[in-house]
Amino acid sequence: MGTFWNVSIAAELDDATKNTLKQRIDSELEAVNDSMSTYRDTSELMRINHSRDTSPQAVSDGLRRVLAKALEISKESEGVYDITVGPLVNLWGFGPEKRQDKPSDAEIAAALQHVGYHKLQLSAEGLSKSDPETFIDLSSIAKGYGVDVVAETINAAGYPNYLVEIGGEIRSKGDKYGAPWRVGIERPEVGLVSGAAVTNIIAMNDHLPAMATSGNYRNYTEKGGEMAYHIIDPKDGKSHSSRLLSATVLAGDCMTADAYATTLMLLGDKKALAFADAHNLAAELILAGNGTPYILQRSKAFTQAIQEEQP
Repeated sequence: MGTFWNVSIAAELDDATKNTLKQRIDSELEAVNDSMSTYRDTSELMRINHSRDTSPQAVSDGLRRVLAKALEISKESEGVYDITVGPLVNLWGFGPEKRQDKPSDAEIAAALQHVGYHKLQLSAEGLSKSDPETFIDLSSIAKGYGVDVVAETINAAGYPNYLVEIGGEIRSKGDKYGAPWRVGIERPEVGLVSGAAVTNIIAMNDHLPAMATSGNYRNYTEKGGEMAYHIIDPKDGKSHSSRLLSATVLAGDCMTADAYATTLMLLGDKKALAFADAHNLAAELILAGNGTPYILQRSKAFTQAIQEEQP
């Protein structure tokens, strides 16, 4: 996944137990990568992407879970969130295929012909593509699913109190020796080392145990004299920026939080909060201020769900 993972368990574990658990976690994450990575040409997902067969193809249980959730959010957001954005991600150089120049309008228009979640059908038989050129990119949800897999692995091993992190995506359970697990929401500042500063600290709880943040302040590049950001709009194929710098979502599982955080970033500062409130999402938005460094916006569900502490 191109990032780190970290697990904290509130229990005494000897070295042998730690090593055994670490090997299990590594194995589970390898399985997620082998299923869903676009950087591994032989992954289950890439075999589907490369296939020109439009009949249903069998998918693993894990991939089915992720696809079902992604398609659910795509429908709910009316295509604002769309995992068939892969051709556009690649075109802008944010996928496995790197490029330095800005894509032309003609290239974007050609790629858009193969984008649209309605081109995918998930059935009992498997996944089918109505367009053989459709390319699925799960980078907006697979890392969150990886967090869920690790959490389920630790839970199955008999440890009820833990915190899992993969590259800033979080899932917790129980407490840390009687105190809640505390997680900081990062200050969205270009060039800031990850974790160097936080805007606020959230005490996690088992009602909404997962947290994911999406932002445009880390993964960006310059193309044709303009800044290009890694979250590409599937409706027009463009890389947009708005006053919305980051979106953090709390949810029952991390893959859901991960996908909704991306959805809110795509909606931008004009629509994100209204969408979060309309869909009962616990979301915190950080916007660029006018004369002030930042503006915090919180959905009703976020305010009701969290116990906040000062950093």
